[in-house]
Amino acid sequence: MPGDSDLQLWDRAADRYADQSGGPDDSFFRRMRPFLCETLGPVAGRRILDLGCGHGWLAEELRLDGARVLGVDGSVELLRHARASYPAVGFVAHDLCAGLPRPLSTFDAIVAHMVLMDVPELDALVADVRASLVDDGVFVFSILHPCFFAQAPLEADGERYRKVTGYLAHETRWITSFGGHHHYHRPLSWYVNLLGRHGLAVTALHEPPTLPAHVRPEPEWTAYERWFATIPTMLAVACRPMANDGPSRGPRFRT
Repeated sequence: MPGDSDLQLWDRAADRYADQSGGPDDSFFRRMRPFLCETLGPVAGRRILDLGCGHGWLAEELRLDGARVLGVDGSVELLRHARASYPAVGFVAHDLCAGLPRPLSTFDAIVAHMVLMDVPELDALVADVRASLVDDGVFVFSILHPCFFAQAPLEADGERYRKVTGYLAHETRWITSFGGHHHYHRPLSWYVNLLGRHGLAVTALHEPPTLPAHVRPEPEWTAYERWFATIPTMLAVACRPMANDGPSRGPRFRT
């Protein structure tokens, strides 16, 4: 129910979520994969944290590519699925609102795929991400697009569009998928400022076309699916540690 805690909700949703989402054919991951591969480069032998790993499928994909992977998630039920399905990966249960587990480990890369928009508090977590990255490491994450997700597709007078009814206000939204969970809407500028405040600089931004759930080639898409693809409903971000470990202090402006 909407009033329950986030971790209670994800524990309750774990069976449905593990059955219905994730994997190489998942539409969100098909949008994320090219950007992730380009940003990470070869992962063999590298230490990677799968942040908010859920039922562990992405951690296993990275392990199969040769990475040394640790998965962390707050839902013990999702981790039950992960450990049963992928015993070669190490998984740790930890509430992400409190940051990362202590003592902090060091990683060459940290990946958070479709996680941050479902975590109510991010300051401690992002601070720990920065503290855990090697100096030339990278943090790659994807979220639902703050501008366009949950803005209803409409059709009128032969035109299709998304009706944006609000954007700047922070909101807690109730998402009914997988039995229901909270989504924390925050503007894109809030995420960029959060990263900068903790010494991480955005180096790449990816807004992929929205893909249908099926994997049929584009010529077989419906006209609606081709239109739907023109407005991104997710985005991915790559960021790296700032050289001075903090935002630059430029000249002050008169007001």
